[in-house]
Amino acid sequence: MRKLIAVLVASFLLLTPATLAQTPESAGSIPPPNLPDFACTDTSYADAVANGITLGISPDYPYTYLNSDDETEGIDVAINNAVLELIGVTDVSYEIMPWGSLIPALQSDTIDIIADNIHETPDRLEVIGFTGPAWWYGPALIVQDGNPDNIVSYDDLTRDGVTVGAVAGSAAAEYLAYIGAETVTFQDNTAEFAAGEQGRVSVILEDDTKFAAYKLENESSNLVALDIDTPEILVTEYGYSYARYGLRQSDCTLNFAYSRALAEMRANGMIGEILAQFGLPVDNVYLPGVS
Repeated sequence: MRKLIAVLVASFLLLTPATLAQTPESAGSIPPPNLPDFACTDTSYADAVANGITLGISPDYPYTYLNSDDETEGIDVAINNAVLELIGVTDVSYEIMPWGSLIPALQSDTIDIIADNIHETPDRLEVIGFTGPAWWYGPALIVQDGNPDNIVSYDDLTRDGVTVGAVAGSAAAEYLAYIGAETVTFQDNTAEFAAGEQGRVSVILEDDTKFAAYKLENESSNLVALDIDTPEILVTEYGYSYARYGLRQSDCTLNFAYSRALAEMRANGMIGEILAQFGLPVDNVYLPGVS
């Protein structure tokens, strides 16, 4: 499986000329940061060091998944494990669950971190906190080969008769609800992609990295990613910019420890090395259009 991911860059280049290079219509537009309270007085970081931590993930290849030996693996698993080592948290366990269960599990203290990268969106900012940025990826509109419904822009997602597939509870689903698209939701991207292949939805809105990994393992798939400019709002409000991880809003000191470690890992090349191990460009450490 790791060997397959190792050629992920090549798969991106085969999908469309600019699948990875998609940038917002206003390239370089950066959303203001949503920062936690700077006057931290909680003990969440000290508690994690002393008592350990539980990370929540979903079956979300290539970000977080169980390998053939039932071990946690993926881009974000590697990044989170490196963060925890840097900040001195040594007792680490993982809980795997459907994507839509991650935020409720965080709120109920079943897990302490959503370690499957999670988009920062208006609805989620009301209920959870987010770490600093880890790495960048973008959205993809995915259709059957030949584009039978003639999807040529994001405006077509709200056209009469067009149905859009998305994972339940995802930022894509939240965005589609915001624009008023007729959305069909699925529990995971495997079911989502199967629906697209069978023509049960007109188009799918999904992460470009997820689709590239899927195409790599399903070369006969009749799905293709369209080369379409990304609306700025997908970056500035719906999280298709930097990958982040989720925490309880009250866990301020843990957030600062996590975010500081991520910042150092971006600066010293550690995150770039992890991305390269999984076949992603080192440039994905940075938001496109921003030097």
